[in-house]
Amino acid sequence: MKKMMAVVTIAIMCFMFSGCAMWQAPVIPPQGAIFSSTSAPIQTQFRDTDLGSKRGEATSIAILGLIGIGDASVYEAAQNGNIQTVKHVDYEIMNVLGIYVEFKTVVYGD
Repeated sequence: MKKMMAVVTIAIMCFMFSGCAMWQAPVIPPQGAIFSSTSAPIQTQFRDTDLGSKRGEATSIAILGLIGIGDASVYEAAQNGNIQTVKHVDYEIMNVLGIYVEFKTVVYGD
């Protein structure tokens, strides 16, 4: 019984101290338990926001929480959209049972 409690405690600690458990965006849309596909802004200061004429995206994925690949940085998204001046940043996230997770950074600018 003590071994089982130790294993459960270690598993909980690993989840709590993993990067996904600690990161918080300023706006977190509701998530579904089975499937979710949502988008939200990374920043919340929208006064006089001009989105610009271009849009760029960068994506990273995770499989089973064990494998994570991709570059979802603002820099990569700006490069993909040929954007010199970033004016606004959103994110999109799709999650299928935690088995497949896709995170996308979307930048707008000129």
